[in-house]
Amino acid sequence: MEAIKKLYTKGNYTIQKSVAIEDKLYTELKGMTINKYNAKVSDIINVCIEELIENNDINDIKYYKRPYGEILIYRSIMIRKENLKALEEIKDIKGITITRLINLAIKEFIEKQKIKGS
Repeated sequence: MEAIKKLYTKGNYTIQKSVAIEDKLYTELKGMTINKYNAKVSDIINVCIEELIENNDINDIKYYKRPYGEILIYRSIMIRKENLKALEEIKDIKGITITRLINLAIKEFIEKQKIKGS
């Protein structure tokens, strides 16, 4: 990817949204912000969403069921306008809630990072 494509346009502003995120996934993201990346949790979540959108065909996206016993905590996050729009399109096509899509994006991102790290 070209370096210039890593920048966001002014029209792709962030929108505050309250989303139920699995506590285990959020804790792992929080650990990444402390130990590895100079980013906010919302920044990493946006990267997770962008990876889900870019690396998956809509038909390949499957419903992500919450693991048994995992608790959901509502978190206020800042989502990029274009990412939210893409999630809404996937929601309309697949019938999967935005909350489930965000949790799926985070889960896939964390799994990829663990594979790269090992």
